[in-house]
Amino acid sequence: MRHKRHTYATHQLEAGVDLPTLQNLIGHADIRDTAIYLHLSKRHLQAASSPVEALQISDPSQTKRSRRRIKK
Repeated sequence: MRHKRHTYATHQLEAGVDLPTLQNLIGHADIRDTAIYLHLSKRHLQAASSPVEALQISDPSQTKRSRRRIKK
């Protein structure tokens, strides 16, 4: 029965059901008990942004380069 509950909860999250609604559907008294299903949801994992995606990388052809020679 536990496997069916995990599957149901994961499918509901991937379909866009929010956590409090899922908590109500499953019958959990504590939202923390429902939150365990978040680690199973691919949609929630894919929604998390990577810090690398926030980096702004300039176009190398637009970068001004110094013509100074470095003294050794």
